[in-house]
Amino acid sequence: MSVVVDAPSAQRGALSEVDQLFATLDGVLISNGQGEWSPRIQGIYADGPYVWVQLSRDGDDAESVVLRLTRPATADDILRALETVRFEADSPTVVRL
Repeated sequence: MSVVVDAPSAQRGALSEVDQLFATLDGVLISNGQGEWSPRIQGIYADGPYVWVQLSRDGDDAESVVLRLTRPATADDILRALETVRFEADSPTVVRL
């Protein structure tokens, strides 16, 4: 048995902030001068003025980073920040934007 919830027409088709971030970031191709990689979203948490996004490089859990995004950050801002991410032993694991 399935349950269907009829949302008001103004909300139909609208994605939540978290869903929009997921759709924007998951699997996009990032080029950082050392090659290309695709972020795989592991989790998104919206808290107060920030949205926290944990993602891994090409689905490799050993190579992951957390983005701390301010609410006004745009998709272009986030993609530019991802271009600076390096998955090296001495690289930061949290990127603040």
